[in-house]
Amino acid sequence: MNEFNRGILALFVFLLIFEVFVEDKRKSLWAAVFTVLFAIGSVGAALVGMEKMSTSLVLSAVMAALCLGYLWYERRFRRAEKLARKHAVQLKLSVGDVERVMPARNGEPVKIAVARYGLPRRQGVAPKGWTLSRTDGAEGADLGHGWKLKTAGGEAAEAMKAILRGIAAQARGEQLEFEADEAEVRAYWKEWGGTEHVDDIHHWLLVLSQY
Repeated sequence: MNEFNRGILALFVFLLIFEVFVEDKRKSLWAAVFTVLFAIGSVGAALVGMEKMSTSLVLSAVMAALCLGYLWYERRFRRAEKLARKHAVQLKLSVGDVERVMPARNGEPVKIAVARYGLPRRQGVAPKGWTLSRTDGAEGADLGHGWKLKTAGGEAAEAMKAILRGIAAQARGEQLEFEADEAEVRAYWKEWGGTEHVDDIHHWLLVLSQY
């Protein structure tokens, strides 16, 4: 591999690691540019006798496969997460990344990296803090479908419980939890569902922020 191609490959790897470009359209453009530049460098090196033509063609094919594989990975596994995060920011949710013990599909607790979405909570309401979870072993009032409500500093109003029962029925087996303190109500979830699920969570947080 010649020095030009080493530079192109190093730049490509750098951009993969730090994810400088975000939009899918830009990713496709940059991947195409890297592939073309790498092929030009390889074929050019072969024409001036720096490399064998067969070697240049193989290297070009490998680079093209690397770019296509990366684009497939992004579209298959990361695109929904990034669209969800972007939409949450547009909805004025506070957004962060945390590690938290969450329920797996079967309800068993597992520590994973999840997103935290939040909205300010109305002041002076009770309970002062609460958690809605369906993790096995969770304590609190049973709201159905395996979900438990644990409160601190007061009892939850029946209207609030009715809202939470609706969430429990709709979310069911989702990898999702809610909690609130005196300042904020928060949702914790794995951003796999794209913008539609963000809209659901945003709506739930808006309603719950009043209790």
